[in-house]
Amino acid sequence: MRKLAVILLMTLLLLFAGCSAVPAFAPGEETSPASSGVSGASEDPESVPVPPVEEDTTVRVTIPEGFTVLQICQRLEESGVCSGQEFFEVSQSYEPSSFTVPEDENRPYKMEGYLFPATYEFEKNSDPTDVLIEMLNAYRYRAGDLTDEQLIIASIIERESRSAENAALVSSVIYNRLDAGMMLQMDSTREYINDAVTDSPYLTGDTSRFAELYNTYKCPALPAGPICCPGERAMEAARNPAESEYYYFFFGNDNENHYSTTYEEHVAAIEEYGVQYG
Repeated sequence: MRKLAVILLMTLLLLFAGCSAVPAFAPGEETSPASSGVSGASEDPESVPVPPVEEDTTVRVTIPEGFTVLQICQRLEESGVCSGQEFFEVSQSYEPSSFTVPEDENRPYKMEGYLFPATYEFEKNSDPTDVLIEMLNAYRYRAGDLTDEQLIIASIIERESRSAENAALVSSVIYNRLDAGMMLQMDSTREYINDAVTDSPYLTGDTSRFAELYNTYKCPALPAGPICCPGERAMEAARNPAESEYYYFFFGNDNENHYSTTYEEHVAAIEEYGVQYG
């Protein structure tokens, strides 16, 4: 019996020692083996490599309807797409392969009207030629068979109208005055010379001669070229003017366009509503 008691005592001691050797973890807790690569609390955080942040080199640029080539050059440079001067120089000499842009020394900006207004995505520091080609492709796709004369008319419509309905009516006034042999007398053509030609940082030499060629209070018919880059609404109005007998219009202080057939009606409407310029 004494021998049996000793054996039982030794067995209990062994069992107690084995239990005390098992690590004590809370229920549900997990551990990471030493080889798992999980960083311990004692690891220096500065020794952990941080992946480099990739810089986004894409630039999203919006060219609004009615922008001039001068404004487009400035917008591209401000956005980091390319140099405005380099874009201007490329645009003055580039010849599209799929359609014709007139070579006319009476136009201060060769590509005026032919750069389609839209939102583009370019890489920073892009090749100016690539930027120009993308804009010309957009124009070719949107303008279709629009003639150069229609483009000139569309550019005036773009600057003189504020809605699709008014675009078609302004278009009718332009065509009616042209058919009657009247001067267009559109303020937007005079503003083009003042805003985009006179003192332009890109044009060299005497630019005063362009006033006689663009200011429709002086030139007998259409200006020598487009006065801005029109959008689709203005292009459509140039193709399909409204049918009207209007020869005069103005934008009143009531924020509405007013149309007249005779000069007397025009003067009376101005006296009633006032003219809003700009």
